[in-house]
Amino acid sequence: MPERIIRWGILSTAAINGALVPGLQAAAGNELAGVASRVPDKAEQAAAEWGCRPYSSYDELLADSSIDVVYNPLPNHLHAEWTIRALEAGKHVLCEKPIALSIEEVDAIATASARSGRLVLEAFMYRHLPRWRRACQLVAEGAIGDPRLVKVFFAFLVPDEPGNIRFEAETGGGIIWDMGCYAANMARGMFGAEPYEVFCYGDARPGQPTETSVTGVMRFPEGRVAPFSVSFDWRNPHSQVEVVGTEGWLELAGTGFRREPYTKLVRHHGGEIYVDGVVPVEEVFELADPYTLEVEALGRAITGEQPLEYTLDDARANTAVCLAMHRSLELGAPAPVRTWPR
Repeated sequence: MPERIIRWGILSTAAINGALVPGLQAAAGNELAGVASRVPDKAEQAAAEWGCRPYSSYDELLADSSIDVVYNPLPNHLHAEWTIRALEAGKHVLCEKPIALSIEEVDAIATASARSGRLVLEAFMYRHLPRWRRACQLVAEGAIGDPRLVKVFFAFLVPDEPGNIRFEAETGGGIIWDMGCYAANMARGMFGAEPYEVFCYGDARPGQPTETSVTGVMRFPEGRVAPFSVSFDWRNPHSQVEVVGTEGWLELAGTGFRREPYTKLVRHHGGEIYVDGVVPVEEVFELADPYTLEVEALGRAITGEQPLEYTLDDARANTAVCLAMHRSLELGAPAPVRTWPR
């Protein structure tokens, strides 16, 4: 029997497609079938570049019964609406992060997913990489003792460009929804637990209505903490995650985003660094495309080969942490992480 090919459609010609599409095209058992834009010329141009069919509207793509799964990279405030529309049209969905801007929106997506029998995955591509998965495994196995701290620092300089949705509050702009969601996701994933409180402070670049830099700490049970700093205002070319435990610590140089050639995981163990012959253990991983791995993971869940590892419950919990970050900025004080009953 020939292998089933999963056909993908993309809503919009967003810039992030330039990262996703090569990974999708390299994913076994998956193919890009079409791209839609509200501006037909843009759809034609993108389709010609990627070798797929153009659609002159999002609704036209959703109406095509040959499309199995939709990638939703629309502005943040449209993620929930068009994910639900895609589900109601019988499509599975890979939705760009953040999947929604409220707990209510996540629950509406979950209701639509259950009703349609279709899957939804929030697009945190880094967590499919072998290096990240190995780091989580080492922490879970106690390789650094009891994990006490996860540090997440990410930044990239975003210029003041007219119409940049990253700075528009009404579209879900600001650094928290853009990069704070990664800090929350990484800390939660590495600890394998949920924070109960967030305390952070932030700044808005002069002339911008949204927060552009935020620094803070997420507090987890058993005295565990996750300090984080995310920013549009400064460069951090060697961004990294560090995990500190009672018997050692891990270093993950680079963010793991896109296709950076950062493939090392360094584990320091026992005592002080380079003392008494104790030296770091370095693991090197082959360069892998996180987008290809993400697409293939969703594809295997769609075909029933394996369950979806990251569910909407995970997306709901991550959204709750981001909301607590916003609340802490408003209060100028610690804010509880609240998920509220469904």
